[in-house]
Amino acid sequence: MEKDIISQLHSLRNIKPDEHFRATQKEILMNQISASAQTAKGAGFVWFYLKETFKYEMSLLGQPVAGLAVILLLIFGGGVFSISAASEATPGSFLYTVKIVSEKTRFAFALQPEDKMKLNFEFAERRAAEIKTLAGNNEHEKISQAADNLKEEIASAQKQLKQMEANSPKTAMAMAKDIENKTTALRATLRETKETLAHSSGSAKNKLNETIQTVDAVSLSALNTIVKSADNASGAEKAELNRRVASKLKASKEKINEARAEAKVFSAGFARSETGLQVFLGQAVENKTKEATKVITEAEKLLSGNDYQGALDKIAESDNLLNEATAATAEKEALSTSTPEVKAETKPEVKGVMEEATTTGVVR
Repeated sequence: MEKDIISQLHSLRNIKPDEHFRATQKEILMNQISASAQTAKGAGFVWFYLKETFKYEMSLLGQPVAGLAVILLLIFGGGVFSISAASEATPGSFLYTVKIVSEKTRFAFALQPEDKMKLNFEFAERRAAEIKTLAGNNEHEKISQAADNLKEEIASAQKQLKQMEANSPKTAMAMAKDIENKTTALRATLRETKETLAHSSGSAKNKLNETIQTVDAVSLSALNTIVKSADNASGAEKAELNRRVASKLKASKEKINEARAEAKVFSAGFARSETGLQVFLGQAVENKTKEATKVITEAEKLLSGNDYQGALDKIAESDNLLNEATAATAEKEALSTSTPEVKAETKPEVKGVMEEATTTGVVR
């Protein structure tokens, strides 16, 4: 099977694009992007261009769906700068399509699950960088596309892990550790970006919350894979596992504090409101966070007894409770922005509330 595929790919190398079409379309599109693209210099960009484009372009011409997309890459053949510009593109720009096509091409030609997983996280990190750029540029309406793409990459990485877990448990263990490390770093990046959206529209914040929840779920799933080998682990491996689970418990406590802080910031805008939203939301979130705190305390006891799986189950339970609390805040925020009476009563600024919220009722 593999030999047949290789043979077919070799034969596709002889396919040549229509030179007239390539020349005319190149001129048109180069004129369209010349105002925004920056000329890249240096051999590094040449290497990036060769690696990203010519390695796959002829093969993909034989695929109907990808053919047109690859032609877009072909017509940039004489302009190395365009590939460089595409690497920095964000949703909403023409070159973003070129960027995504290049990534999909690389992923399609990665043969091993571990290679695909590495690409998933490389691309997920790009999406996180795009979200950060969009947030910084106040282009919040474009965040949704990058966030959805990031979630797809993370879900794909989890799929690669499950596939490898069934075929090669030892390799899956190494992959799981890598995924757990990368999702932890990715979450930190997304949280940093989320702070810049504190006073933005609810849709952007909610989308980022959904993305962080997806990252958390995949991270916990990877840790579950690691825990499965606990019985046969060495002393050093068990110490590492203990550290990983303890780190997850610490993150759970931080999430509890975040949920409380977000609800308090939102509710502060209704100090003079008679709608009852402030009281209802505050009580709902408080109930969820109290329950989550209790669950995490139980998880700590389980970890102290080296019951790693039990501790992870409790962490998952806590995450579900906090997701419900976050959803409650999002729901009430959506209601507040769609109800004229509430909008009129809402204070325009909530100064100092976040600072107070992060120091009041903090779970340690």
